[in-house]
Amino acid sequence: MVSLAEKHFKRTAKMARRLKRSSIYYWLVTKGFFPESYVLPPCFEVSAYPRFGKRYFPYTKNVFRPKVSEYLQVHFPKTDLTDRTFGIIDPEIHSDIASTIAKNWQKVLGTLFQRDNRVFSYSFPIPLDARSIGTIGRLRGGRMIYEFIEMAEHDLASVAYRYKFVITTDVKNFYPSIYTHSIPWAIHGKKLIRRARNRYDCRYCGNRLDKLFQNANDGCTNGIPIGPIVSDVIAEIILSDVDRRFSKQLGGDLFVVRFKDDYRILARTEAYGRSAIKELQAALKEHHLELNDEKTQFHKLPNGLFRNWVSEYNAANPRPKSYYDFKRFKEVYLAVVTIDRNNPGSGVIDRFLADIVTSRYRLRVKLDARALPKIISLLLTLGDLRTKAFPKILAVIEAILKSSFGERYAQDIEEHLTEFLKDLSRRESENKYLIAWIIYFLRANNLDGGLRGRFKYVDPVVRSMLTSRFTHFKACRDFTLFHGVKTASRKKSMLRHLDLFKPQ
Repeated sequence: MVSLAEKHFKRTAKMARRLKRSSIYYWLVTKGFFPESYVLPPCFEVSAYPRFGKRYFPYTKNVFRPKVSEYLQVHFPKTDLTDRTFGIIDPEIHSDIASTIAKNWQKVLGTLFQRDNRVFSYSFPIPLDARSIGTIGRLRGGRMIYEFIEMAEHDLASVAYRYKFVITTDVKNFYPSIYTHSIPWAIHGKKLIRRARNRYDCRYCGNRLDKLFQNANDGCTNGIPIGPIVSDVIAEIILSDVDRRFSKQLGGDLFVVRFKDDYRILARTEAYGRSAIKELQAALKEHHLELNDEKTQFHKLPNGLFRNWVSEYNAANPRPKSYYDFKRFKEVYLAVVTIDRNNPGSGVIDRFLADIVTSRYRLRVKLDARALPKIISLLLTLGDLRTKAFPKILAVIEAILKSSFGERYAQDIEEHLTEFLKDLSRRESENKYLIAWIIYFLRANNLDGGLRGRFKYVDPVVRSMLTSRFTHFKACRDFTLFHGVKTASRKKSMLRHLDLFKPQ
């Protein structure tokens, strides 16, 4: 019997084959250029770009010299002590990468969906519209992560009765560890590309992608940037080759699904599971990658099949789409705080914030004069628990400000955030993420009276929020990558920008 995971895999392949090359290119250079919406404020949007087919760096068989550049690094606080670094690629290099992927789309798909691959991926990087086959969907990864992980869990559960154990693992330091020479290995085959006459033959699209990613990173062969969708395509290409190698060792005693670099392996015995981990490690080593020992865990089924925090949240908030008076808001809020503390790094806060907003970006919270200051205070406190959620909290507060009761609290919010900004600005290098979002919020909502003349910043992203000018990549004249704060805020609200707020 064909499993739900295999059906999903085949359905994805069918829809991906119907995409037009020009549509792929335009989506990659626009929606896929910047990192996720929670990373950068709405000012960062690609609104001018070259036509499909323009090549910035021509090549012959033996000559290909893209310019050498460096990613613009955007730091996002991952924990209290560590950052996750996103990268923005030089637009001209990025355009040639996107064009190369689009023009060689069938070759890419041949790598992603090989017939002998028995690891079923749920992380196709370009959103597909099942209602209109051949059309690219609207979602980015932030929303896709929640939908696909949930889909993978339920599809895995449908076959779990045949197995006794589930093993969860992921690739250690994945994107920064990708060896760019492994791109052509995955696309064309390692044996073929390593022949002397093929190593530097630029007619192979994999070799051109290798060189483009190198030169986007100052010539380095280790690491590709986190954030651009072209990086997600490359990551999927490489892991699909790993999956194919791994598949050769899979028998009926194992069943494997993957989301990005996270693997879930069902095994009939613990011994089969341990053997599978060894085989997966061997497949990864072919691409100079390795598993994360600290995140490799064995669970006796049904443990490990679902995320515990999801069940806990559903129990605490069984009617998430109904309206919240203050009493209900408070009770669910307190449950969310407890679940987050018991499940560090979970998405429960994001889930709660999404549930209190409708699909038309209106609040499901009943506002009145007594409850409003308490709701605002409780929301701001959530930002201390999950920094990633801070822009979403500001987005909800922006919606509150636009309500009939909210305007009277504008001054209090301005004073609080301006003081908070003052403290953060003493250590700009540590707090760039929060600083950028607070400045955007204050300026977008005309609460920026306390900003004038008080702050100066070094980081180009932070500075652009204050000046409404972004001068990085200014030599790339075919591209418009930025709009001023006032212009961006008139185009769309923060809730609309943050695409996690598109509930079912």
